[in-house]
Amino acid sequence: MQTVRRLTASTAAILVLMLIAVAPAAQAQSRAKTTTLGAFGGYNVASDIYTSYTSGANGAKLSLSDGFEWGGRLTHFTTEYSAVEFAYTRNGSDLKLQNYYGGVVPNNYSLGRLNLDQFDLNFLMSKPTSNAKMWPYFTLGIGLTSTHPDVSAVNPDTNQPISVDGNSLFAWNIGIGTLIDMNPKLGMRLDARWRITNTNITTSSGVYCDYYGYCWSYSSDWYDSGEFTAGLQYKFGAK
Repeated sequence: MQTVRRLTASTAAILVLMLIAVAPAAQAQSRAKTTTLGAFGGYNVASDIYTSYTSGANGAKLSLSDGFEWGGRLTHFTTEYSAVEFAYTRNGSDLKLQNYYGGVVPNNYSLGRLNLDQFDLNFLMSKPTSNAKMWPYFTLGIGLTSTHPDVSAVNPDTNQPISVDGNSLFAWNIGIGTLIDMNPKLGMRLDARWRITNTNITTSSGVYCDYYGYCWSYSSDWYDSGEFTAGLQYKFGAK
């Protein structure tokens, strides 16, 4: 599954580069010292978050489902071919039990939902192209991911819903994309990136035990996911 997701990310990157290559030429417009505000929507490609911590789970996994995401970006072009931006992304995934057989819980059982608020500081770099309306870029960013888990289970001792605390986790991302000027003030943006989040497993929150008594640990020190987004952006001060 991870190989398929990585191939999907590679395919999207190739498509972005093809768009850059075949787009028609246009008159140049300076980007240096301009600022844009944009909104976007897209698709989040998730991965496994937990693996079984006890032998009774038979090698099961707790997986996060793929899903829709949305957000916004405030971008300032420091030069003609570089920019810095603040980005916010909201996405959510269903938490499901996979590859589980022979126990009390059925396979593909929904255990709740995990919503994420992602705050990033990104640095974009571009280079001159034959098409002045296109601004292909490479991006690298660091940020903070705030988790909001909602577990569908009840504590058998108190008969109350189980509450799992969220965390604020360090994250970074890498990606490629392109900006396409539609007119002097409005543009379209296509973006594909890989996001890596530190799961902070050195803390006591690294092990999670469900209602049925099975315990789980993070499948990796780093949780990785892919995302593909498209959106519009408005340029301030353009004529």
